[in-house]
Amino acid sequence: MDEQAKKSFSFDWRWFVAAYCYLVLFHLLPTYMFGSAMIRPRFPGEFGGFETATNAALMVWILGGVAVVAFIVGLRSREFTVLEPAAAGFLYAMTLALAFRSMVSSFVRDRPTLAVVFWSIIILLLSALSAWIGEAVQARRAQAKQVVK
Repeated sequence: MDEQAKKSFSFDWRWFVAAYCYLVLFHLLPTYMFGSAMIRPRFPGEFGGFETATNAALMVWILGGVAVVAFIVGLRSREFTVLEPAAAGFLYAMTLALAFRSMVSSFVRDRPTLAVVFWSIIILLLSALSAWIGEAVQARRAQAKQVVK
């Protein structure tokens, strides 16, 4: 019974580290390198509409990038790995909050800590969902290979 319980819940640290490194390498680094164009609007002041569009584009970039990385980790792993990309996504959200704390405080001037918690939970759930979809695609591919044989 202990062996079965151990197999049903296992946390693969290699995929956790891989997911976090993929997020930093393929998401945080480009965001940091090209982020000035995404974070700050080109025409501040009277062109307030651009600031809203820039913030929306930044949120799409952040959430979309996290979802793609979690999907790829779920697709490429051999075992069932949903918890690992979700945990890496949560840690990555904390990294983003530390890296861009001035941006977070400019989004929500009243309660920046609440905004960090909210976006961290959103990233955690999105990472888990994307990794689960990657696992489902992987299972479907394996099933299709067995039918062909």
